[in-house]
Amino acid sequence: DALVEITGLRNPCVQIENFHEGLLSAVIERDASHHVVRKTGVMSIVLRGGDVRPGDAVLIELPAEPHRPLPVV
Repeated sequence: DALVEITGLRNPCVQIENFHEGLLSAVIERDASHHVVRKTGVMSIVLRGGDVRPGDAVLIELPAEPHRPLPVV
């Protein structure tokens, strides 16, 4: 069983355009207050390696409260 800890948000860069033109603008936008809203990209640490295959179950465990927003790294 693999164990991965999400540590922060990542800013998608222009290289994402290599996959599909217009993708960068599709995954970053601004809210009504002009704050950046990131729709993709996380940084993580592999705490325990293992095989992960399509169709495998994923268990999400939230940290103890109080919850706080992930920082941009």
